[in-house]
Amino acid sequence: MTFLGLGPGRDFVLLALPKTASTSLERTLAPYATEVVGSPPGQKHLPARGFVHTKAHELAERGHPRESYELVSMFREPVAWLESWWRYRAREDSRRSTADLTFEQFTRLYLAGDEDAPVPRGRPARFLHAQGVVAVDRVFAVDRPDVWQAWFSRRVGAPLQFERRNASAAGPGDLEEATREALVAHFAPEYAVWRRLEATGEWAGARGTRLDPEPDAGAEPQ
Repeated sequence: MTFLGLGPGRDFVLLALPKTASTSLERTLAPYATEVVGSPPGQKHLPARGFVHTKAHELAERGHPRESYELVSMFREPVAWLESWWRYRAREDSRRSTADLTFEQFTRLYLAGDEDAPVPRGRPARFLHAQGVVAVDRVFAVDRPDVWQAWFSRRVGAPLQFERRNASAAGPGDLEEATREALVAHFAPEYAVWRRLEATGEWAGARGTRLDPEPDAGAEPQ
């Protein structure tokens, strides 16, 4: 989580959804931030629910009430998000390597909810959720840097350049048609978000929206 305190009407908090360029974003925005939360372990990818129940209250006590800043998150096309996890864990230095798994195998393990498999827990739509609704104010499509780079630059008052990091050399991820259909069906709440981003790369005024279907219970993506 990165908190940017830049004055009335410009403050924002970035929630770092895993596998959405969060490392690059934090490195670039950190010099402008009032606070960057990356420790203790597990705080960097603080989801909306955790933010609402903990950090929002702390910020309010320090003079930053909830309506004084925008809560922002990035978002990736759902199947591409899962493929990004597979690529990332295919690296030789990954602690839970997927180097011996095809994307088809990886996806089947994810859909099966295998807790022993090297697959992410949870889902992106739930990361944005708190108290039954979307809890962030603005969502950006990670594959539309023309939109979000310009927005962040305007907010900090300086032109920003974001480097791509944590790229993987893994080959393309192929899925059988039946597996892809099952994955798309599983990601119905994610596609409810993605449809709002496809046209412009941005979803402003997201907070308070009830997704249909609502993300099921479970751990946040990690």
